[in-house]
Amino acid sequence: MALAGLAALAVAMGIGRFAFTPVLPMMLHDAGLSVVQGGWLASANYLGYLAGALWAGAVRARGDVAIRGGLAVIGFTTLGMALDAGLEGWAMLRAVAGVASAWGLIHTSAWAFEHIAPAGKPALAGIVFAGVGVGIIAAGGLCVLLMAYHPRHGS
Repeated sequence: MALAGLAALAVAMGIGRFAFTPVLPMMLHDAGLSVVQGGWLASANYLGYLAGALWAGAVRARGDVAIRGGLAVIGFTTLGMALDAGLEGWAMLRAVAGVASAWGLIHTSAWAFEHIAPAGKPALAGIVFAGVGVGIIAAGGLCVLLMAYHPRHGS
């Protein structure tokens, strides 16, 4: 259960919340975004994350459904960033990804702890939350590899 929680948080937080940072240099170069526009996209994600956290805390939902739904939304919104949706479209995608990331964090944490608490091994909680770092490393590492493969993005 702890490893399942790790994997879910790797996607929910590492991709849905933090993957934008290492992708931004490529977007600045390839899509012609300005630093200010990149800031607006990041802010849209933060606003979505805040709204999602408040919403997830106020609504009762089945954990497995909330987790699967959140991860699916993160996948679709991340893929949507590859489309030429313009600043407004990308901002909407980042906001929705933020909402889904918050749902993923809150519901994955609750679900995992409910299942691992009876084991009486508090270290398992650390494994669950290590998913955030695993996701960040995976997203950042993939971006570094993509930039190395396509060197016009700089060093």
